[in-house]
Amino acid sequence: MNLKLKHYIATHTFHSSDALKGFKSAFKHRKKNSDWFNNETVDAKKHFFRTLSDRKIVDENSWDEFDSSNYAVLYQLFYGKGDFFFCHWHAIDEQSIIDRLASNGGDKFFITMATLIDPPKINVDRMQTYLQKLK
Repeated sequence: MNLKLKHYIATHTFHSSDALKGFKSAFKHRKKNSDWFNNETVDAKKHFFRTLSDRKIVDENSWDEFDSSNYAVLYQLFYGKGDFFFCHWHAIDEQSIIDRLASNGGDKFFITMATLIDPPKINVDRMQTYLQKLK
């Protein structure tokens, strides 16, 4: 199945101040940007697979070929000091974002609303200038 991924901005609001404290405590080891990406456990991946299987998006016998990123992938995380934060996702739909977050325990801490957006626009010339400075 070849599904088209769309861009979403997800707004995550913590259930309470205790949930915010619990989230910060649970993820305090994530100091660098790379600590937030590509670290899904096998159990979380299986949980996400089962939710997609229940929704008839994946065949229940296709585990061997399954890649979570084909259905919902986190691109950017905008996390500050408030009682909410934002993420940029590329996903098949809002529910797949919610399901992927829940499979990793996010639903214990916050509720999520994902809004479909147009693909981001980028000034390629300016970006090339920045990339050249990084080399």
